[in-house]
Amino acid sequence: MEKQSTYIIELSKMLENAIRRMKIEHPNFIIYTTSIWTDHSAKVSAISFDSKSNSLQNIDASNIYNKKHYDMYISEGNFKMADMFKPNESDRFCNPADFELESFEEFNHNSVPSKWYPTLVKFGKLAFEKIVWELNVDEDNFELGINSTKDWYDKTWNIRNSKG
Repeated sequence: MEKQSTYIIELSKMLENAIRRMKIEHPNFIIYTTSIWTDHSAKVSAISFDSKSNSLQNIDASNIYNKKHYDMYISEGNFKMADMFKPNESDRFCNPADFELESFEEFNHNSVPSKWYPTLVKFGKLAFEKIVWELNVDEDNFELGINSTKDWYDKTWNIRNSKG
């Protein structure tokens, strides 16, 4: 079996296990954000879930930290560095390492195809639809993101954009 097919089968198993576990372990959890990522070199994938309250708490904490640095760099006239510490004006925290149910389900692959990202994009769309169908999601704001070679949370699907 080719690597792409095996990778999809393994991601599907991970998703099925996560859905089964969520229904049993967290039946009332309202999913605000889901992240699915693959670390190509470590040959591991994971799915994480976050609630809106956890996301907002992380944004608040991040903004408090960033404001100190932003103000310091502005006062020094270092606008380039200050720009890196601008407040997060989003209502979504996108670092899966800080999700409420971080790495809820993981899968250790025997190998990951070299062109894993296009396959993960295809899988992400299917995973989004399956999660919306089977689990409790924030009906107005649910979002699923996948990683890329550039960021841990990159390509996204949002329920607002999926409603006709």
